[in-house]
Amino acid sequence: MANLNFEKDLILGNDGESIIVSFLESKGCKFINSNNDNKYDIKMLTNGKETTYEIKTDVTCAPLFDTGNIFIEFSSRSKPSGILTSQSDWFVTYFKYLNELWFIKTNKLLDLINNNDFMVFKNAGDIGSETHGYLIKRKEFKKYFYVNKI
Repeated sequence: MANLNFEKDLILGNDGESIIVSFLESKGCKFINSNNDNKYDIKMLTNGKETTYEIKTDVTCAPLFDTGNIFIEFSSRSKPSGILTSQSDWFVTYFKYLNELWFIKTNKLLDLINNNDFMVFKNAGDIGSETHGYLIKRKEFKKYFYVNKI
């Protein structure tokens, strides 16, 4: 999230999760629970089936400052994180200032990463976190995502 302040990032992340829950509820899903470990962020009931979502809120991407990328974290504090530890069914990036939700099945995102040579951005996130992630060009790879305006 790049605020370089974990407490502020946590508040923004929780706000992003609320936006996703509201969006999914508007599509007929029912909220089951939030989760605070690295397996998933929220669980919803979708067509009678429990479905989990990993949610990332991007507040650095704004109309006047848009790199054109999605940042997919894979390591933090010298340990696997993000896409490498999530056990979610879906991976969602919420671009707050673009009012967009980008959904992709987690296994499809892993396939996309494994089948491409995405640039790696190092040392993102909080100072000292050594957060690393893949940079995926949104325009080039949009066809792999379900993109919703909110």
